[in-house]
Amino acid sequence: MTQTKKIALTGMMGAGKSSVIALLKQVGVAVLDCDEINRELIRKGARGYERIIESFGIDILDAQGNLDTKKMSALHPMIQEEIIRRCEASEERIVVIEVPLLFEVHWESYFDEIWVVVCERETLLHRLETYRHIPKAEALRRLKHQISEEEKCKGADVILHNDGDKEALRKQMIKELERLWEE
Repeated sequence: MTQTKKIALTGMMGAGKSSVIALLKQVGVAVLDCDEINRELIRKGARGYERIIESFGIDILDAQGNLDTKKMSALHPMIQEEIIRRCEASEERIVVIEVPLLFEVHWESYFDEIWVVVCERETLLHRLETYRHIPKAEALRRLKHQISEEEKCKGADVILHNDGDKEALRKQMIKELERLWEE
């Protein structure tokens, strides 16, 4: 049995992680999404939901009985456990895990490689405003709370530049996948 290569995919919000994920799925690469796993874990009645209530009591619930997402940093270890479980169960040669806050939660050592998606600052701000409807001032405020792109790049094994068209991004990604498949 071949060992699964675990690739973390991260980058600033708006840099294009979703575009990379879509391209990876098109070529048949297995992808895990931390945000999606988080949503699964905190659904009412789910394992994470129950564990959080056990640990923090009912004060962590909002008026509708849902978990108060502002108090959710306690979920990071459960998300990591679920990622580990899914990767260990995988028979895929490569699994890419989208971890938006990889460096912020210090999960770098778990992965075989770290891929960081980057783009020019103005491109990033334009995408956030146009596609996510986040005003420039709010986007700048949010970005200030993330580890800088420069710091993320220092921790990267691969940097995917996403300033061009999708074909340019796809070519970069295919080159990296071919390298991994040859190893």
